[in-house]
Amino acid sequence: MIRKNLSKIYKALSIVLALSLLTGGGLHLYASSTTREELNNAQQQANEVQSQITQGKEDLENLENERDKISGQLSNYNDQLTEAVNELNDTEQAIDKKELEIAQKQRELDTAKGIEEKQYNDLVAHMQYMYESGLTQSYLNLVSESTSLTDFLNISEYVEQISAYDTRMLTQFKETREFIEAEEATLQTEHEALEALRASQEANRTKVSNLVSQTQNALSNKEGEITQKENEVTAQEEQLATIKDNIAALQQKLAEEIRLSQEAANAEWRDISQVTITEEDITMLANLIYCEARGESYEGKLAVASVVINRILSSKYPDTMAGVIYQKSQFAPVTSTKNSFVEALAYDKAANSSGCYEAAREAAAGITNVSNCVYFQTLAYLERVERLHVVRYAIGNHGFY
Repeated sequence: MIRKNLSKIYKALSIVLALSLLTGGGLHLYASSTTREELNNAQQQANEVQSQITQGKEDLENLENERDKISGQLSNYNDQLTEAVNELNDTEQAIDKKELEIAQKQRELDTAKGIEEKQYNDLVAHMQYMYESGLTQSYLNLVSESTSLTDFLNISEYVEQISAYDTRMLTQFKETREFIEAEEATLQTEHEALEALRASQEANRTKVSNLVSQTQNALSNKEGEITQKENEVTAQEEQLATIKDNIAALQQKLAEEIRLSQEAANAEWRDISQVTITEEDITMLANLIYCEARGESYEGKLAVASVVINRILSSKYPDTMAGVIYQKSQFAPVTSTKNSFVEALAYDKAANSSGCYEAAREAAAGITNVSNCVYFQTLAYLERVERLHVVRYAIGNHGFY
C-alpha cells in the first residue's frame, strides 16, 4: 500500500518535472547504461575523427597550394634555365666565331710579317749589292759625268725613286703589320671578354640548374606528402563511416532497450515481499548508486536504486541483485575503469557518500519514485538521439523510462 501511494505521489511530481523539461527547464541527465557510454564514446570519437578529417582536408588544401606554388617556381626556373642555356650557346658560338677571326688575323699577320721581312731583306740586299758591286761609285761617276743639269737631275731622280720605292714599301708593310697586330689585340680582348661572359653564364646556368633540381625534389616530396595526407583522410573517412555504422547499431540497441522497458512495464511483476535482499545486496546497490548518482540529490539516488529493484521485480530481468547489476551491457560502471563499480565496492565508497545506503535500503523496502521504470539515461544524450519523448520521469540529472 505504501509503495502504491508513494508511486502515485512521485508520478504526480514526475509530471511536473517532465513539463519543466518540455518547456525548456534546462535539466541535464547523465546516462548510466553501457549503451549510453558506448554511444557517448562513439559519438565523441566520431566528432574527433570528423575534426581530424576537416583538419586533414585543410592540410591537404594547403599542401596542394604549396605544391602549385613549387610547381610555378619550377616552371620559372626551367624558363630561366632554358634562357641561360640559349645565352651560353650564343656566347659559345660567338667565341667560336671570334676564334676563327683571330686565327684569320693571325694568318694575315704572319703573311704581313713575312712580306715585311722579305721587303726589308730585299732592301738590305739591294743596298749591299750596290755597295759591293761598285754601283754606288758608278752612280757617283754618272752624276759627275753629267754634261748638263738636266742629265744630273734625271739620274738623281731615278736613283731616289728606286730608294724611295723600297722605303715606301717597307713602311707600308710595317704599317700593315702594326694594323693587323692592333686588330688581333682587339680580337683577343673581345675573346677574353666572351670567355669571361661564358664563365659567368656557365655559373648562372649551374646555379639555375641546381635550383631546378632542388625544386624538383621539393615538388616530389610535396607530392609524397599530399599522397600520404590523402591516404590519411581516406582512412579517417572509412573510420568515420565505421563509427557511424556503430552509432546506428547502438541507437538501434537503445531503441531495443526502450522496447524492453515498455514490455517490462506490461509484464508480470513480483511483489517486494517475494524478494529476499541481503545486507550484501544493499552494499552492492549502495555502491552502484555511488557510481551512478553520487552527485545527485537524495531523490535522484532513490530513483536509480528504484530502477535496480524494479528489474529484480520484473520477470524480464534476473531476480537477484547480483544478476541485475552484473547483467551484460547494462550498467556502465560495472565495466568502466574511470568510474569503476568494482573499485567502489571493494572500498565501500558508498559508506562515505551521503544518501547512498539510505536510498538503497528505502528502495529495497519497496519505495519508488519512478513507478516501474527499468532504464535511465541522460536528457542531453536522449535529446541528441531524439528520444526525449520516452522520458516518463525527470529527477535531478536523470531521465527514467
